[in-house]
Amino acid sequence: MKHAQLLLLLSDLGFSRNIFILHPTIMTKTTRPLFYIIPYDWTWWAWSITCALLLVGLFGNPDCFIAAMAITAGQAIILLFRDRQPAHFSVQVRAAYLLLLVISYPPSMRWLNWATMLGTFALVAFGYCPMARLLSLCPWNSREPYSWDRLRRTIFSAPDLERVQEADPATAGCAGGLCSIDAQVAPPRPHTLSSLIG
Repeated sequence: MKHAQLLLLLSDLGFSRNIFILHPTIMTKTTRPLFYIIPYDWTWWAWSITCALLLVGLFGNPDCFIAAMAITAGQAIILLFRDRQPAHFSVQVRAAYLLLLVISYPPSMRWLNWATMLGTFALVAFGYCPMARLLSLCPWNSREPYSWDRLRRTIFSAPDLERVQEADPATAGCAGGLCSIDAQVAPPRPHTLSSLIG
């Protein structure tokens, strides 16, 4: 296999741009990460533990659901103190997630924890945060008019931490940046904005 073909294959598989491929004549980075394993971010650990607790709870230990609620409430409180605004998006994500955990706590609603656990696993492993994407569609979080393009981008765009850096460099290094609207939802293409305006 030629080196260019190998680079293309690794790029198509989504290997992280943090993984360098070295060759005597070629040094390049691949395009976009497939996995978002972020062990230096405390919120990644909080979500990972929450996901594990939900899984254990689903297999018969309901006390783990309460522990997951406690961790989520702790995250919300810490981020509320950090951001100093209850309406800040990072606090909204944790509050909505906590509400979902409370709703799914009664035994008759525990089936809902499967969806919650799978969504949390998608965040921890792949960086895809369903809750952030859903909340980005709320009117108080919207930055653009509703359209099919916006809905498509909200559901299908790949997460990208570099969009946070471009949108708000001051908060790019903050914990939990992956659950921001900028990281989750791709911005509209320039021709899409002009068609909405004109």
